[in-house]
Amino acid sequence: MQGLARPNSDTASPGKSALGSGQGIVITPADVRKLFFKRKWIILAGILIGLGIAVYHVEKAVPEYEAVASVDLDLNRTSNIGISSLVNNSTTDDWNGSALNTQLRIMQSDSVAKEVIRNLHLYKEAPFSSVFKKAGYRGTITASQMEAMSSMLRAGTAVLLIPQTNLVEIHYKNPNPAVAQAVANGIVSAYQDFTLRTHYETMTGISSWLTRQMANLKDQVGQSQKQLAEYEKQHNLLSAGTDQGSLVDSDLATVNQQLAEARADRIVKQARYKMALTRNPDLLVSVAPGTVLGSLRDQESSLLVQKAQLQSKFGPNYPKLIEVNHQLATIRQDISREISNLTQRFKVEYEAAVQTENLLQQRLDSIKAAAYKQNESAAQAQILSHNAQAASALYDTLQLRLQEAGITAGLNSSSVEVVDKAILPELPVTPEKKKDILIGLLGGFVAGLIIALILETLDDTVRTSEEAEALSHLPALAVVPQFHGPSKPKSTSAAKRAGSGSSDRDDRAPEQQISRDLVTLLEPQSLAAESFRTLRSSVLLSSVDREPRVILVTSGLAAEGKSTCAANLAISFAHRPARVLLVDTDLRKGTVHLKFRISNRSGLSTYLTRESGDNSFSTPINNLPGLTVLPRGPVAPNPGEMLASGAMAEAIKKWRSEWDYIILDTSPLLAVADTLNLTQIVDGALLVIRSGVTRKKALQKTREMLRRVDARVLGTIVNGVDLRLENYYTYSRGYAYTYRSGYEPAYGSGYGVKDNNDEP
Repeated sequence: MQGLARPNSDTASPGKSALGSGQGIVITPADVRKLFFKRKWIILAGILIGLGIAVYHVEKAVPEYEAVASVDLDLNRTSNIGISSLVNNSTTDDWNGSALNTQLRIMQSDSVAKEVIRNLHLYKEAPFSSVFKKAGYRGTITASQMEAMSSMLRAGTAVLLIPQTNLVEIHYKNPNPAVAQAVANGIVSAYQDFTLRTHYETMTGISSWLTRQMANLKDQVGQSQKQLAEYEKQHNLLSAGTDQGSLVDSDLATVNQQLAEARADRIVKQARYKMALTRNPDLLVSVAPGTVLGSLRDQESSLLVQKAQLQSKFGPNYPKLIEVNHQLATIRQDISREISNLTQRFKVEYEAAVQTENLLQQRLDSIKAAAYKQNESAAQAQILSHNAQAASALYDTLQLRLQEAGITAGLNSSSVEVVDKAILPELPVTPEKKKDILIGLLGGFVAGLIIALILETLDDTVRTSEEAEALSHLPALAVVPQFHGPSKPKSTSAAKRAGSGSSDRDDRAPEQQISRDLVTLLEPQSLAAESFRTLRSSVLLSSVDREPRVILVTSGLAAEGKSTCAANLAISFAHRPARVLLVDTDLRKGTVHLKFRISNRSGLSTYLTRESGDNSFSTPINNLPGLTVLPRGPVAPNPGEMLASGAMAEAIKKWRSEWDYIILDTSPLLAVADTLNLTQIVDGALLVIRSGVTRKKALQKTREMLRRVDARVLGTIVNGVDLRLENYYTYSRGYAYTYRSGYEPAYGSGYGVKDNNDEP
C-alpha cells in the first residue's frame, strides 16, 4: 500500500461531505449489514417491545364471535304486472352500480338498526346494556340511548357484496355467539320488512296520484283536438299531408337549379376575365382560339425567326433587318390592341353573368321566404297533431295502469331472497393470535429500524476506513481492530523475553514490566499485531525515492489511541530488525513511560534543557535491543517553545545518524498547538482516527490544520474498528486471524492517568 505524501492543491476541501460534492447517496447491502451490526440492540429492543404489545393485546382482548347470513339481492326481481315499470325503470338499468350500493347502505342504516334493536330487545344484552349503566333500564329508551345502541350495532356490522354475483353477506360480531346469530338474521328480516313497507307505500302513492291526474288529462285531450282542427281551417292546410307537394316547392327547385347553372357560368367567365387582365397572349390564345390574336402571334413568331437569321448573317444595320424590325413593331402594336379588345369583351361577359346570378339569387330568396312561412304553419300543425295524439295515448295507458295499481299495491313483492341464515358460531374470530403477534413483530422491527436509522443519521463519528478516507482525503494505511490486552500478565518465560532492560528493574514482578496495550510484543500472532505490521509496510512504501525515517504520530483529540499506535509501530519497526527511537513529545500528558513501565524522572524535557544526557534514553525490552524509548520527562512550563526550539531540531538531526527510525508520539492537534511545530522537521505524519470516537468535524478540522502548515501527511490509522463494519472483512472465507478469549478492554488507556511522582 502506498500512502500520499501531501494532497494536491485542487483536492476537495475536507469540509465537504464525505461522499464528495455532487455525488448521490447510494445505500448498498453492505451499508444495511453495517446498520444491523451497529444498532442490533435497538432493533432487537423494538422487536421485543412490538412482540410484548401484541401479546398483551391478545391476552387482554375480549373474544368476539361472528355470524354470517347471506341473501340474494336482485333488483330486477318483481311480482308486479306492469305498474313496476313506472317505479323500477330508473334503477334496474344500473342495478349493479349506484342502486345496489344504495340497498347495501340501507342494510346498515339507522332505521334497520333501530328496528333490529326493538325486535330483539338488545338493550338487555352486552354491549348495548352499557348505555344504561348510570340510570339503568326502566322500560323506556331515550333518543340518545337509542342512537348510542344503533351506533354500536352498526359498528359491529359489515355488509359485503360478493364480486361477480348478486349475493350479499351480512356479518355481525359480538362477544355472545347467540346474540351475533340473532342480530345477523334480524338485519335480514328488518331489511325485508323495510323494502316491503316502502314498496307498498310507493304503490299506494302512485295510485292516488294517477287518479288525480286522469281528470286533468281527459280535458287536455279534448282541448288539443279542438286546437288542431281550428288551426288547419285558418291556414288552409287541408292538403299539407299529400305527397305531391305545393307550387312553392316546385318553384323553389326550378330556381335553385337555374341559380346553380348561372353561378357556374359566372365562375367560368370570371376566370377568363382574370386571365385577360394578365395580358399574356399565350393564355388568351388558349381561352379564345380562332381569333385574330392567334394569327398575329403566328406572324410575330415568323418575323422573329427572320430577324434572328438576318442579324446573325448580315449584322444589325442590314436594310432588310431594319424593315423586319419595323414590321415586328407594327405586329406587336396590333397584338396589344387585340388583347385590349378581348379583355373588354371578357369583362362585359363577366358583368352580365354576375347580374344574371344576382337576379336568380333574389328570386330564390323570395321563394325561400314563402316556403319558410308555409313550413312554419305546417310545423305548428304537426305539433298540435302530435300533442293531441300523445295526450290520447297517455290517457289510454294511464287508464290501464290505474287498474293494475290497485292489484299491485296488495302484492308482497321483494327483491331479497334469503340464501343462508346465520348459524351459531363456535369459534371466536378475534383476536387472531398468530396474525396479531406477527403484526407486532413486524411493527416492532420497523419501529426499531426507524429508530436505528434516526440514530445513524445523528451519529457524526467516523466508523470505518471508507468514511475516514472520504472525509480526510487521505489513504487509510492500516485498520487496527478492537483488541484487548491479556487479562493476566505474561508468564515467566514471556516476561523474560519482554523484561526490562534496566538492571534496577530486573527484580520487578513480571506483571509490572509492560503495558497490556503493546499487543505487537505480547500477542504477535493476533490480528491487531498484524495490523501494525501492515502499517509498518505501508509507511515504508509511502515514498519509494525517500524512505521516511522521522515519523510523527498525532490525532485530533485525546484518547484516540495515538500513544498505543506509536508504541506498537515502534515495536514493529524494531522487529525488522532496525534501530528505533520512540520519543514522547507530549510534554504535557505523555504516557509512553506508563506503557513501558520506565522512569519518567528524566526525559525529553530534561534532555532539551541539558539537565540530563544520554541517561534519559532507555531500552525497556531485553529481546528488542534495537528499541529505545525517550519518555517526556517532568512536565515543562513551556512545552510549545521547547518543541519549536533549535535544540529540538538539532536533537532530531543527531538522532537521524544514530537510529534508523524515529517515532514521535505527539500531543493532540486540536487540544494544543505543540505538534504543529514538529511537522516541518519530520519526514511524514500519521493521523490517528479512532472508530466511534473521532467526530467527522474534528477530523476535517485536524486535516485542515495539517494542510495549512503544509505538513507531509502519509495517511491515516483507523483504530478501534469493529471489523464487521468493514466491507472487505465480509468475504466468504474471512480473515485467518482470531481474537484470544478472556481479555479485557485496555485499548487507548493511559492518556490522562494520574502520574504519582512520575514513577511507573
